[in-house]
Amino acid sequence: MPGLALLALATVLAVPLPPQDTGTVVAPVYENATYGVSIPRPFDDWVFEPGEGRQTTTVIFHPRALPLRGQLWGALVLTSFPGPATLGQVVEQRIQTAWRRQLGPTFKLLSQDSVIVDGFPAIHVAMSGAISGTALDIDEYAIARGGDLLVLQFRYPRGLPRDSVGAGYRRMLDGLRIQGATPAPEPAPAAPLARSWATPRELPWSVWQVRAYDALVRYDTASVRADFTVQMDLVNDGPVPAESVTVWLWPALVLDSARSPAGRLDWSATGSVSRFLLPTGVLPQDSASVTLFYHLSSDFAPVPLLPAQAGLSPDGAYVVADWTPRVQPLVDSAGQFERNMRSRFTTRFDVPDGWKAVSSGRLTSEVVAMGRRRLTWAVGQAAAALPAFALGPYRIISHRSGGFPVSLWIAPLKDTIDVRALDALVAAVRSGWAFCSRAFGRLPFAEINVVSADVPGILGFAGLLLMGRGTVPSPVAGDSPSSLGRWRNVLYREVARTWWGNSVAFGGAGSGWLREGLPAWAALAARGALEGDTVRQRMVREAEAQWRTGITAALDTPLSTIGLADPRISWVRAKAEAALEAARRAAGESRFREAILSFALEHRNGWASLDALLAAVGLDGAAELRPFLF
Repeated sequence: MPGLALLALATVLAVPLPPQDTGTVVAPVYENATYGVSIPRPFDDWVFEPGEGRQTTTVIFHPRALPLRGQLWGALVLTSFPGPATLGQVVEQRIQTAWRRQLGPTFKLLSQDSVIVDGFPAIHVAMSGAISGTALDIDEYAIARGGDLLVLQFRYPRGLPRDSVGAGYRRMLDGLRIQGATPAPEPAPAAPLARSWATPRELPWSVWQVRAYDALVRYDTASVRADFTVQMDLVNDGPVPAESVTVWLWPALVLDSARSPAGRLDWSATGSVSRFLLPTGVLPQDSASVTLFYHLSSDFAPVPLLPAQAGLSPDGAYVVADWTPRVQPLVDSAGQFERNMRSRFTTRFDVPDGWKAVSSGRLTSEVVAMGRRRLTWAVGQAAAALPAFALGPYRIISHRSGGFPVSLWIAPLKDTIDVRALDALVAAVRSGWAFCSRAFGRLPFAEINVVSADVPGILGFAGLLLMGRGTVPSPVAGDSPSSLGRWRNVLYREVARTWWGNSVAFGGAGSGWLREGLPAWAALAARGALEGDTVRQRMVREAEAQWRTGITAALDTPLSTIGLADPRISWVRAKAEAALEAARRAAGESRFREAILSFALEHRNGWASLDALLAAVGLDGAAELRPFLF
């Protein structure tokens, strides 16, 4: 951002406080001709107190007879930038620099989403905390009009009825008039699966959090159909009773019905989002149980750029998608990630007698009865961000000697792999897992499962590798060292994805390159540690050459803008490898190794952002990373 814009940004970062008084305005409407803005007062006994600052006008509105220390007041901040205001950056810096400092340890971000206010793009943020011992909730709207920025803030002290105060604030928001307003264009609809993988953006923020999932997947080979029954243990994390639950499902899933312990639930659907009416309201911090019944549609079309796919056939099946119901968006439409709890997850499978099922976690039970086989997989302390699974007539080959146990799930009718190739595969998986355990911290997995399936290439999940047919090269079949090296790169990368993208999830700006770049760099580091620094240096040179020559300078975009479904995925990985290697050289090997380990451990089973990585690698490492990112 230009220097002048930074000055303007610094001006509006401070939390609005009572300005230098320029006279109390007792009028039904406050008008500012300079900015072309007018706003009504919320109640007849409220007054406006405008104040002028450097390049900023701040208008406090509050009850005439009530002091500001009671926190029953709001503010309108008006300022200008030399260029278009960058809403996302302004809001994020207000949250991190101003609100977290003002509210201290009591700060809690409740929601953040994009809205339209009087025809202009805006970001709405809801927060809570305490100031000088007074607990309050805060709504803030940041509105952009070209180079002008308007910030409208409402405060709700907890001791007052929120509904009555909120009615006045709503009158202000509805009555806000900004000159030059034009209807905001409707955003172009994204491809359904692309939207579903990146984030269910059409799912609004809600008060619900999921404590636990209990899922049953039943597969019928005669009709080639996968049916899902998922029970969600929900808790109302909001301040008021909740009477409905809004749920998002992957667009390839078809909802059949829903139930609660009291009986069948009524529901209405819009696209991939369904709203269910609960039998009774659920009080704050109370729980509710909702069970959804749905099946996988047979006419969906996978998106090649995204691992949101499924394959169904009479002789095997797999699902690589976020097939669980969501009650909160992973990332809101402002590009910021939601800090949701990671849920406990148990998956049960009901398959034909001769079949097996394999999923993330560990196999805890297996029962055969009435021609069907039931298997239960439980995820322990390392929660899976994406609950992938594979079904089929598998034969299990377990390798438990010589290191970490590895189980191979082979389909005898489809897989004809040389025994020595399988031994090489097990050795490579163990090597990659051992390196990641040392570099990023140990995970509570008893073993890793390698499953043969009809997936494209090799795909890694929490303690689970899905291997496409023909993706295991044979060292004795004439494969060249370079092809074996490329194969190890992919294998190590997907093993590392158990850490980066499963036990640690990413959100916010740059989440796409974090999710792809860290596993890719982990493969580079693993080969360097296992095969020597000469191999590492050669791989770094290859990555830098691929980044610089693989795309023209005009299309060389900053990594912080990369989404989860970018078509230039190989280029993203190459540039990420070059960026992280530059940061490693600047920070020093030992310092960088400690930083990455601390980063992985600190965010285990949680969410991490670009800012968290920059803070972890230190000033020298961050200085090298920033030119690649921004």
